[in-house]
Amino acid sequence: MDRFGAVVATAAHPRAALQREAARAALREGAHRAEVRLDLLAPGEDRESLLALAREVPLLVSGNRYATAPQEAALLRRAQAQGAWVDLPAGPDGTPELRGLDPGRLVLSWHGTPRQAGDLRRLAARLLKSPAARVKIVLEVSCGEEALPLLDLWGSVGHGRLVAFASGYAGFFTRVLSLPRGSAAVYAAAPGGPPAAEGQPDLSDLLGLYRVLSLRPEDPVYGVAGWPLHRTGSPLLHNRWLFRLDLPGVFVPFPFRALEPLLQAAPRLNLEGLAVTMPHKAAALASAPRGGRAARRCGAANTLLFRNGSLSLAANTDLFGVRRALRRLPPFREVLLLGAGGAAAAAAAALPRGCALSVTSRDRRRAEAFARRFGARAVPWPERGRVPWDLLIQATPAGQEGEETPYPFPLQGKGVFDLVVRPGGTPLLREARERGLAAVGGEVMLEAQARLQFRLFTGRAAPR
Repeated sequence: MDRFGAVVATAAHPRAALQREAARAALREGAHRAEVRLDLLAPGEDRESLLALAREVPLLVSGNRYATAPQEAALLRRAQAQGAWVDLPAGPDGTPELRGLDPGRLVLSWHGTPRQAGDLRRLAARLLKSPAARVKIVLEVSCGEEALPLLDLWGSVGHGRLVAFASGYAGFFTRVLSLPRGSAAVYAAAPGGPPAAEGQPDLSDLLGLYRVLSLRPEDPVYGVAGWPLHRTGSPLLHNRWLFRLDLPGVFVPFPFRALEPLLQAAPRLNLEGLAVTMPHKAAALASAPRGGRAARRCGAANTLLFRNGSLSLAANTDLFGVRRALRRLPPFREVLLLGAGGAAAAAAAALPRGCALSVTSRDRRRAEAFARRFGARAVPWPERGRVPWDLLIQATPAGQEGEETPYPFPLQGKGVFDLVVRPGGTPLLREARERGLAAVGGEVMLEAQARLQFRLFTGRAAPR
């Protein structure tokens, strides 16, 4: 039996020629095996040309993820005849017929939701009764909590035959952590093409940014927790710093609806440091046995430190980041703050003395409580356009996606500070620049506070 390999790169183009090109590029870039997808090809594309690729590169040929059509089974048999491995879906009961395929070059795969999977250990045991050389379980998750059962599956069964990870953007962290924890392989998107499934990392990121081939089970894990967490620049910053300082560990996103399940899983994850973003900052402070002065002042924490798997300290580096960002703006006195959460608290606490602060939120009671705490004036959300300001601070999630703006009124102050991080800037920042206002994006705050976080996590200063 030829070696399957630890890193598989999937070519997901609808054209056969582009799948072939992506498969070749994947092997040049460091993948051990290339996967071509028959089910993703457009009608009329030459499927046989993909099978012939097996004579050139280590190849895995796959079709529909849930059921194999009769004509597809014939293609898989021809692929094996040319030297390829093939993927055969197990179906809901996990007891498929082998359809005349050689089990020595067969991946038996199961795709489904946590509810469909039930007890993962039982599912894995049932699938591993098959003579297939590899068994693959892909858990389709909608939030990080649903992926946690995989932590107890990796390395515990299969003896090198089991591949297991979660799909969906919330399952990304399992793809990074699966290989060092005992999964027989990990899948990535081949160069130049789209991911074959949501949450599938680019091959270059998996090998370079996340360094999966050099990760060890005992290496520390750092991450950022929030919900939703579609966009975050923290992994790029922290992983680059870890690499440049030659420090062990990896930094991954944790899209969790609630913080507590992630904290409970900290020992199994070998979690040593966690950045926290919306909406978990207040819960982060409440969960810690000890809070730093900045965290207590803001009533929120964006940084959690762990010792031997247990949460030891909640800190707030947002305050430091906001102060750095405010230095880039012209002098101001009247401030209108949109939002009343943890990020807004850091912004309010960072303002110089003598500022007149007005705060507004869609949640009126929350805005009023926030105003009492920081000596500000609470403004009803519908009336925010009537408040004069020199500086507008945007501390809501608005602007992360689409063209929504939380302030659909003329911008007539001196500057805008939008805490949202988005390539090219949010719609609010773009409008501010068009009108000639000073405009500062969340990436300024992000890098400044992340540098302090990195020092707290590792004891080392982030490289410049």
